[in-house]
Amino acid sequence: MKIDLNDWVSSPQELKSLLMGVRSYAHWYAQTTVKMKVTKDMSQTAPAVSQAVTDLLNTWFSQTPPSQTGLDELLALLQKFESTAPRITITLAAAAPESLKKQLTNWCRQNIDPNLLVDYRFSSTILGGMVIRHRSHVYDWSFKRQIMANRANFPEVLRRV
Repeated sequence: MKIDLNDWVSSPQELKSLLMGVRSYAHWYAQTTVKMKVTKDMSQTAPAVSQAVTDLLNTWFSQTPPSQTGLDELLALLQKFESTAPRITITLAAAAPESLKKQLTNWCRQNIDPNLLVDYRFSSTILGGMVIRHRSHVYDWSFKRQIMANRANFPEVLRRV
């Protein structure tokens, strides 16, 4: 079965969380299946998982009944996505609100790669702007870099303020 993980995953952290939730559910499912065969007890309660994991499982099993094979396939898909998805890191001067993260992630996925995972970090030392890292490339549009590049003009700018 094919599924678009971009509905549930936009960062490496979200992917790890999703993987952990599905693994937890798969482990519970395997144990519960054995218990039901042995004791015929149907009162097993599913573990608490995030809404994203619940939605993913509901979508994954929308066409077929839940099975250990289906869970193994989903885990394999998530692990493959984790190892092959391109990643970038965006560093901002302060923690970004969710609306900005979503906007930046959507832009990156439309213009760079639809499966891109975006890791957000913040560092007050850049003063403003952003720094983007992709593999060994660094694109620095921070205020700190601009100030340091124009170091000789900085005292003049301060005098005018």
